[in-house]
Amino acid sequence: MMSRFLLTAGASLLLFGANPNPVSADPIHEALVGDALLNNQGYQLLKTITTRFGPRLAGSEGNARSMDLLELKLQDLGIETRRETYSIPGWIRRDDQVTLISPVGRTLRATAVGYVDPHDTFETGLAVIASLDFASLQAEEVRGKIGLAAPNLKFSQDDYQTLAKDFGLRGVLLINRVNGGQLLARVANHAGQPAPFPIFSITVEEGRWMERQLEDGLDVQVRIETLSGCSEIEVDNLVAVLPGTSDQTIVVGGHFDSWDLGQGAMDNGLGIAQIFDTARILKTHSARNVHTIEFVWFNAEEWGLWGSRDYVERHDLTKVRAMLNLDMVGRPIAINAMGFDELVPFLQTWSENLGAWDFREKVANKTWLGSDHHPFIMKGVPTITFSAPIDSDDVRYYHDFGDTFEKVDPGMLGRATALIALLTYDLANDTESGIRNYSPRETAQLFTKAGLDKRLKKAGKWPFEENEGSDL
Repeated sequence: MMSRFLLTAGASLLLFGANPNPVSADPIHEALVGDALLNNQGYQLLKTITTRFGPRLAGSEGNARSMDLLELKLQDLGIETRRETYSIPGWIRRDDQVTLISPVGRTLRATAVGYVDPHDTFETGLAVIASLDFASLQAEEVRGKIGLAAPNLKFSQDDYQTLAKDFGLRGVLLINRVNGGQLLARVANHAGQPAPFPIFSITVEEGRWMERQLEDGLDVQVRIETLSGCSEIEVDNLVAVLPGTSDQTIVVGGHFDSWDLGQGAMDNGLGIAQIFDTARILKTHSARNVHTIEFVWFNAEEWGLWGSRDYVERHDLTKVRAMLNLDMVGRPIAINAMGFDELVPFLQTWSENLGAWDFREKVANKTWLGSDHHPFIMKGVPTITFSAPIDSDDVRYYHDFGDTFEKVDPGMLGRATALIALLTYDLANDTESGIRNYSPRETAQLFTKAGLDKRLKKAGKWPFEENEGSDL
């Protein structure tokens, strides 16, 4: 018992020792930090689900069994849970193959992207796509071929449709941006629309090899077989609740699903573990707070933020005081108010009270897209993310076979969980800050200020009036 007391005290000193006016006057802060660092139950949960069930592709058995176990663990802690079920445009991976048949025979390391559909096997030549300026393409030269796309090109569904309809391409091979035989699992689009032709991610090494073959004037021929396809499916969000005394709610969320080439340990097993352990720690040390806390594991984020999109449509967001999104949170070095100016003073004070863990980069205040915070911001809900990098030697395996459990650093996970638990507790008991929801006009201005308005409009995802956001 004495050794555990000394360890808890040591954990508290790590956090509060450098602060002349430490927040350790609140014993709950000390308990939250000590529990996160010393028990680290999220790490054990992540080990179990990745070892027993593998990846968590939306709609898969691994996804369902992992969520069942997570819910059972929460219920064993006495935490109330519920499922929220919804239908989405799903996708089922089957055996697909890309084969180089000339000038050298070789089965390529390739993976079909989400929302491609089955087709008859065919063989054809390749044509290089060097940029998204299709004016440089000659239809008569590329018609009937497969496009070999340079790394870092980000095609929209409209781009693929143009290549199919106007240029007669029969598919696209996307050269990955990271070397070492890696692939990048992704979807053809985020609207659940079937792709107009087969699209595959291929490695830098084999992609560049075929480019050199074309430059050498060789007759490069490939065979493509695609059996994967689209299918409407039902998936669940899992919600755990710690009831509060006010009518306001803090949402702590992150995506539950992963891609299926690895185990999804970092993306987003980290978030799964952090949300679970934050719920456990708060249930133990502060089960009743001013505001209700909903811990939400969103499904099908990788295919288009389907889970968070469903959540914001089915709930009264005027009751949501703030949303904290946890997507691949590694080693926190800063916190982001995501464009909500009223969050900045609260987060600035919170960061300054972290003692030895005080963030060097303090508070950022600029929004970004591409994760489950996005639907909440669209509705004007104040949203927070961490700037929390993962070691480059590990994060490079994002969306590929190397995203596996042994790369998760338990110390990194425990420290991040401690910070998340502290922030969640402080948000759930804040009654004095000026945090508030934004109107549609203010939200449009937030995106315009971040320089994201044109991108959202081009993608057809601008829900505001045409003139909203322009009067900055």
